[in-house]
Amino acid sequence: MSTIIKSISLVATIGLFSFGIYTAPKTVGNVDVILHEEGITFPENVQKIITEKCTSCHKPDARNEKAREKLQWAKVPDMNKEEQEHLIAELFEVLEDGKMPPKKTVERKPEMKLTVEEAQILLAWVEVEEKRLKAL
Repeated sequence: MSTIIKSISLVATIGLFSFGIYTAPKTVGNVDVILHEEGITFPENVQKIITEKCTSCHKPDARNEKAREKLQWAKVPDMNKEEQEHLIAELFEVLEDGKMPPKKTVERKPEMKLTVEEAQILLAWVEVEEKRLKAL
């Protein structure tokens, strides 16, 4: 019985989360991330996490060359579907493995560490985006 309730709760949570993706603002900080109607979308809670924890290293003028080369959120609007799918797959991997933010960054700036809740929000978002992109 409790398994059924947990399953229903999970489906309801994902459904509500998915609804938020389609109704929330589609910008990350000052970076426009609208990729046409079929592009990656950013609900407000995801946007906030990315702005606070990711964009300082992953932007065109970032000091960290490796981070700048790996991902620039400003370039997300120019990605084609294949690049979007690759980005989502990479985001899933680094979130699952706890690779981001890097340990050195967290040592210098402990406030950059993702909380368990933030990591869960990002993982749920990545899963929804992956399914949506595959359905296109």
